[in-house]
Amino acid sequence: MLWTIVSVVLWPVLVLLTTILVLSVTGRSLGIREAFADQLTAIFEWGASKADSYRDIEEDEDDPALTGSEVVEPRPKKKRHASGDSIILREKSDSMERKLQELDSPTFEGDKKPTTVKVIVDDTLELITAGVESIIEDQVTSRFKAEQLVSWNLLTRTSFSYEHINWRLTLLWFGGFIFRYCVLVPLRIVLFSLGIGGLWVVTAIASCIPNREMRKSVNKHGMLMCFRVFSRAFSSIIRFHNRENRATQGGICVANHTSPIDIMILSCDNCYAMIGQRQGGFLGFLQNSLSRSEHHIWFERSEAKDRKAVTKRLQEHVDDPNKLPIIIFPEGTCINNTSVMMFKKGSFEIGRTIYPIAMKYDSRLGDAFWNSSEQGYAEYLFRMMTSWALICDVWYLPPMTRMEGESAIDFAKRVKRAICNKGGLVDLEWDGMLKRSKVPAKMVVEQQKKYWERLSRTTSITHTNPNAYMEYASKLSKEPMHEPFDEEGDEHKGENHAEVSEPEETREENRTAEADRDDNRVQKSCEVVTP
Repeated sequence: MLWTIVSVVLWPVLVLLTTILVLSVTGRSLGIREAFADQLTAIFEWGASKADSYRDIEEDEDDPALTGSEVVEPRPKKKRHASGDSIILREKSDSMERKLQELDSPTFEGDKKPTTVKVIVDDTLELITAGVESIIEDQVTSRFKAEQLVSWNLLTRTSFSYEHINWRLTLLWFGGFIFRYCVLVPLRIVLFSLGIGGLWVVTAIASCIPNREMRKSVNKHGMLMCFRVFSRAFSSIIRFHNRENRATQGGICVANHTSPIDIMILSCDNCYAMIGQRQGGFLGFLQNSLSRSEHHIWFERSEAKDRKAVTKRLQEHVDDPNKLPIIIFPEGTCINNTSVMMFKKGSFEIGRTIYPIAMKYDSRLGDAFWNSSEQGYAEYLFRMMTSWALICDVWYLPPMTRMEGESAIDFAKRVKRAICNKGGLVDLEWDGMLKRSKVPAKMVVEQQKKYWERLSRTTSITHTNPNAYMEYASKLSKEPMHEPFDEEGDEHKGENHAEVSEPEETREENRTAEADRDDNRVQKSCEVVTP
């Protein structure tokens, strides 16, 4: 009797696993995951409408003006925004950024430019306001937090107690919880284990083949099959675009970085060599398995500090056309897939041709972002397995070549801009490592230089020595501030004197003369400190 029950339950599971494995290793799909995702999205939108209605009712009950018997017209529902949008309007920050980037070119009447003092005074309030905006919400910290969703996806990790709004949402959430943990998670763990075993077997077989071309072919097809099985362990829905632009023989591929499973997503369509620091534990096991059949670059922690040694090994790999194209994530850290931060210039100094890849995740069914400061790798994998699904769009961009006279930094910015435009991401110039370290002095100096260039464009300060001016400004910043009047004596000086009215033309001439004297004082101060 017991064996009959076990066989009745076991056979459908075995048939399901076999079907999934056959479809994954052949790269086929029956469309079930896509239809399942569409149905879930419709359910989430219905749940969001219930949550919005409940919120509107609470707001009406809390409003004392609406507690009477008067009839209130229904208010239109407000749209909720994802965390990719700011919680404040960064008007002054954007305005100063446009000014520093020469996007707002001022127009002058004739050849007359405004005085230096006038421009500085006009910019001061905007700079202070931009600083306050950054204190409220800066552009760096918010990129290392999970993206908030437009509609609740029935996961308590992304909810604000929505499951307690009414009994329908509670039942829906509880049913989803049972389905994910009792059906999806066991199935995904089995698939993940089969993928690990298949990876070990494929690399072991490939390492025993003496012929280079045959070993390379076995490794390529084996890796594609194993990583596709891995992707099914997360119910991944991956859409590849412009596959004709894929790197085939050698070269450097760069992509924006959101998660450690980015490489799993990309390896479902192409084989790549990897570069990174040698790890221990489970990641170390994967690194050793991969290195048995193909050439990957793993460096020790002590060697990571030696930039020249790592660059040399990378250059040797790129120069060999028989090796796999190497995949690099130049940001150096995981971003929440709303933006792309500064690319490190190292990989752009080595190869003249870069194959850019843009990756954009749909976080409605599961957020792929890894917050390494709060989650370990095992916890992150478990959270992904307990999510509904993983949806990602991958765009292969045309190869980009470094132009004559173009620096590695400018080349990196150009590639990053192309990735942002294709993936619909925000292009940020900030270094992603700022989440772990303080702002370096060179970034402060760079902002000061940009503002000096703005003064050079918009005022008559261009003929002064910029180095002397910066030295003078630094000297002034270290001096203590003096009160404009003495509290006991000068505070009330002149309070009994009546104002003498002047004609408008006379006041304008006096203001112009005073501004010219201010410019002369600034320029003379610069000449004093000029070496």
